[in-house]
This record gives sequence, structure tokens and C-alpha cells, in this order.
Amino acid sequence: MTTCCTVVIGHVDHGKTALVRRLTGIDTDRLPEEKARGLSIKPGFAHHGYAGGMMDFVDAPGHEDFIQAMICGASGARAALVVISAVEGIGAQTLEHLTIAGALGITRGVIAVSKSDVLPPSDTDARLLEIRQALGQTTLADAKLVLCSALTGDGIAQLHLALEALLADAPDCAAPSHSFLPVDRVFTMPGRGTIVTGTLLGGDLQTGDAARMHPGGHRVTIRGLHSRGIARDVIHAGERVAANLRGLGVQDVSRGAVLCLGHETIASTIMDIRLETLALATKPLKHMDRVRVMFGTTSEVAQLRLFGAGRLNRAQAGFAQLRFQRPVTGFAGQRAIIRHLSPAQTIAGAVLLDPQAGTTGSGDKSRLAVLEAAHSGDAAAIARALCAAQGGAASLSDIARLSRMTVAGAGQTLGAEFCEIGGGRVAPVEDIETCKAAVLAAVAGYHARYPIRIAAGHHLVERAGTAAALVPHVLTLLIASGELREHQMGLAARDHDPLANLSEDQRHRLMQIESRYRKAGLAPLDPEPIGPDPLDQDLTALLLDSDTLVVLQNVSLKQTITLHAETLVAAAMTLGRAFPAPAYFTTGEARVALSTSRKVIVPILEYFDARGLTQRSGDMRQMKEANSISPPAATC
Repeated sequence: MTTCCTVVIGHVDHGKTALVRRLTGIDTDRLPEEKARGLSIKPGFAHHGYAGGMMDFVDAPGHEDFIQAMICGASGARAALVVISAVEGIGAQTLEHLTIAGALGITRGVIAVSKSDVLPPSDTDARLLEIRQALGQTTLADAKLVLCSALTGDGIAQLHLALEALLADAPDCAAPSHSFLPVDRVFTMPGRGTIVTGTLLGGDLQTGDAARMHPGGHRVTIRGLHSRGIARDVIHAGERVAANLRGLGVQDVSRGAVLCLGHETIASTIMDIRLETLALATKPLKHMDRVRVMFGTTSEVAQLRLFGAGRLNRAQAGFAQLRFQRPVTGFAGQRAIIRHLSPAQTIAGAVLLDPQAGTTGSGDKSRLAVLEAAHSGDAAAIARALCAAQGGAASLSDIARLSRMTVAGAGQTLGAEFCEIGGGRVAPVEDIETCKAAVLAAVAGYHARYPIRIAAGHHLVERAGTAAALVPHVLTLLIASGELREHQMGLAARDHDPLANLSEDQRHRLMQIESRYRKAGLAPLDPEPIGPDPLDQDLTALLLDSDTLVVLQNVSLKQTITLHAETLVAAAMTLGRAFPAPAYFTTGEARVALSTSRKVIVPILEYFDARGLTQRSGDMRQMKEANSISPPAATC
């Protein structure tokens, strides 16, 4: 069934409530104060069924003191029924309501020229022309005018026809990808508990759904649903709904509360927006102004920070960040109204581009590029801008939020131009290839400068990446393809062979260093004889990389010793002869057998344990006959 939420707007005392009563048979003034004063204070609700579907009417207060209530009533509306007194003509508040409706994205409607029974017939044509001309600068300039009277019923049939045509042709309003219910009323009923009402946006609601109430994030369960006074199992987007909730009390539902399904929505104190100042604005919007922001059922004060700073004069557009004093809840694409605090005046309309933004400066050009892309609605452009602003990669959830899609939908839309790089992030394929080339060039450059060093340090490669966030993914790709080899000391190109790059003098020095370690045996060398010279350090690293030398850790003494691999082979053979399996021996007995110190024997035995040459049981060990240490490969 087609449904359409229509906001009823107009100047105070122009007959909105009476006309809705005549159209639907429902009195929308329900509060005693409203009945006593003869004017609407809060939005009222009614409905009427047509052959083509159901229309929900939201009767918005017409008095200038209740602009917030009018904006609340227009939240979620797809069209407007504008009521203008045939006697008084278009009023100042009607024009402001029309301006607000346009800023909220309402572009379709019907103009009901009410109280026609009081207007002399001779004045009718002139009054209708006057109204049409006054509507000329609004979004409803071409809307159908219907002369009618709630008192006599004249024109009501024609008004129903116009509304039914509107029902079939009203555009969809902005909505999130999931169920989103801005709460406009909360109350309790005996035996039922907490009930909230609102106009449902996004997806459907079902009895039994688990949901959250923001901004507090309270978990709730939907016990029951009503729409238009009838119990329902399912409520569809665009319909008015009363939801009976389990899991929270009336006191837990604050002003601006939103009931929603899914994990996409969270409350935030920072939102990025695009705003357009209105032609009727009497003073500019300035960077750092404090303003009142109204969207959905939210009305909160925020600090306005214009990108590029400066100001926006009347009928100008720009991007800005709103910083609220407390968390508020919205969705990307939601329309908002900006008002000056004093004097209270509607100054601009806005669209929430990122309702979960982070703090940024007014001169942040990369963030401005993201917002410009978000305003365009192009998911690929949004993804590219986010990647550029975030070191080369962007979260799919961020792309989806700014593109007003689901995460799955955003992933499909991006297509082959982007690649998933893990952790729910994507990057442009072109940027990945560029980063790969930069990393390979950095490694090749390092090898050219230091041909006998084994590998380039990871820190060098990370700095070389054109996009820092891409480097881990690119390294995984290059290692998997064999273009890079990973070492403990860093990364090396596939064909890099430092031993083959040794000069005759370097090879001779390498043999000297190896000879010293071989001759030292189980007496670890003091590092000084090798020397701190960078060449000696590079050559020693080559010996370690080829397993000619082995570094052993003495954990208890927090020391390391370096021995020749042949020394370890000899030590294993000596222990095998001294303690043939299945004999057990202690650390002290092994030390005596090898004629060495505890400083040396402890790391040797721990190394043998790790290699499976010995098997430890408490303080005792046993040699394993099936294992041996292979002699080192030749290095020269």
C-alpha cells in the first residue's frame, strides 16, 4: 500500500486544524491547552484512506513561537498541504513555513485556500492571483490551488482529488538504509509501559525486533506496534507508528531521541554539513557562531565552524562542522534547519553529510574534498577522497555512511576500481600499484647504496610508501609474489645476493671474522676485537644470516653470546659421548663436560632444547640420538 506523510502548514488561525478535521474526521488538537486557546501547540496527527493508498497528515503549529514543533512535524514528510486563508491571504508565518519546508526538501504539495465561504466572489480571482504571485519564490510555486471551506464543505471533494494525485506522485524523502524513528512523543499506558511515536524512515519495524534508543544506546525490544489506531505486526517506512517498548522507561527517552535498528547509527557531538543560507536571512552566518540546529525531533545548540572560516551571506552555500554540547543522532542526507539564537530567526537549511564526523580544522583541505564528494553522492569519488585523506585506504563503513548505502551496497558499487585490503578497508587499485612500485624502488635503492647488506629496514620501506595505510597490504602482496623476501633484519629484493657483491678485500675480511669466531670456540668473543666498524658489522650480519654464526640468548642474565656453528656441532657431539641416551645429566654436569662457564652452558642447552637435540625434564636433560646440528654452509 502506498503511503504518504503530508505536513499541514500555514499561518496561525488560517484554519489548518478545522480543514484536517473536515478531510479526515479526526480532531488533531488533543491537549486541553490547545482546545482552551484555540490553536495548535504541538503537531497533531490524522489520516485518510484513498483508492491509491493512505495519507498521514501532520498538523504543524502555525504560531511563530512554535517553529520547533513545526520542523518536528515536517520531519519525514514527503509533501505539504499549505492552508492559506482566503480572507487574509498569505501570512508571514506561511512564507516562513514554506521556506523551511523547502529547506527540508519538501518540493510537492497542494495549496488549500480556506474560508472561501467568507470571501466575496468578486474578490476571488484577485486573491488567488495574489497568492500565486506570493508563492513564486517558494518550492511550491506551481502547486495546485484549491478554493475550499471547512465550514460548508465547498471544495473539499476537489481537495481530496488533489491530495490523492499527490499521494501517487510525491517523491521519497531522504532516509537511512535501516529503520530510523525520530521520537516526537513518549508516554506510558497502564499495563503496557513505555510508548513512543513518530514517522518511520528507512526500513520496516516488526514486533519482536531488538532495537536501540539513541543517544543513550539503550537496548529495547518492540513489544507491539500500532498505526492509525490499529495493532500491526509490521510497520513500513513512511508510516506513522506507535511502538510499545520493553527495556526502558519514559525518563530514558530524551528530547531528540531516535529508535533504530542496526549498528550503523550512533550518537555524536560532531557533524559535518553542507548549508545554504536563505534569501530571507537578515544577517550572515559567521565562523564560530553559536546557532540552534533542528533536524528530525532534535533541537540543540551547536558551534558552527565554517570550512575556510569567514562568513556566508544570504543565498550562499558552503561546508561546515557543527560541534554540539551533547550527543545527537542523525543520518547522512538528513535535512536540518539552522537558526540564529538572538534574535531567533531561520537563517539556513543544511544537509547532514557526515553525522559521525571527527574533529578537524576549518582549513583542512582533504576533509573539505571528502565533503564535496559526499555532497555529489558519488560513492567512488567519496572513496577516493577518504583514501586520500586517510593515508591511502578508507573504511567501507565510512564510505557507506557518506554514500548513504549499506556496507555491502557500497562494496558492490565501488567495483574493480578498488581492492579490499583487509580490516574492512579498501584502496584504489591504481594507488596500490603506485605504492608497490615505490616500495620496490626504495628497496632497490637501498641495495644500490649498501650492496653487501642483507636487507632494508622496515622503517625505510614504510616511509617510502606513497600511502602509509597501504604499505602492510603491499608488502604482503610483494612477499607472496616473491618480488620481496622477508628477513629478520628487514626486506630484500628477490635477486639480491650480498655475498656475490663482496669485493676481494671484503671477502678476505669476512674470512678473518669467521676464523676468529671458530678459534674462540666456547669462549665468546668480546665485540671489540671485531670492532664497531660498519663494514665489520655488515660482514658479521652476513655470517649470522648464513647460519655460520649463531646468536644465543641467556635470558636470566639478559645477555647474548655469538658462537660459530661448528663450535655448537662439536659441543653436541661431546655431550652425546659423555651422556649417551637414555642417560640424564644436569646443567652443571654438562658445563664440566664442555669445560665452560655457566654463562655459556645455559644458553647452549636452551638452544639445544629449542632445536630438539636435548629433551628437558625438570632440572635434568637427555640427549636425543636422532638429532644433530648440521655444519654451516660455506660463505666464501
